[in-house]
Amino acid sequence: MQLTEQGILHIEEDDISSLYCYRDLDGMAFDASFLFELQLQELTLSPGSVRAIQFDFEEEEAPLYEERERLVTEVQSAVRTVDTQYDGSIVR
Repeated sequence: MQLTEQGILHIEEDDISSLYCYRDLDGMAFDASFLFELQLQELTLSPGSVRAIQFDFEEEEAPLYEERERLVTEVQSAVRTVDTQYDGSIVR
């Protein structure tokens, strides 16, 4: 994950794979695993810091593409737990 100066939170396929690993091996909820991954990557999100989220696995052949809509919803919810001002915008 990377947060740009413009407030775009880039999430890559590897980031999501890590979240699934925490869920499957440790039984962590998606929100909790997202917050844990932020800590591991030393990424701090504060209110107003995230203007939009960009998922970097857009291509239909990417393994996570089929789950994209559910992932978007789950990531948006997790971001809102730390950035209460995030309005749900995504970059397509």
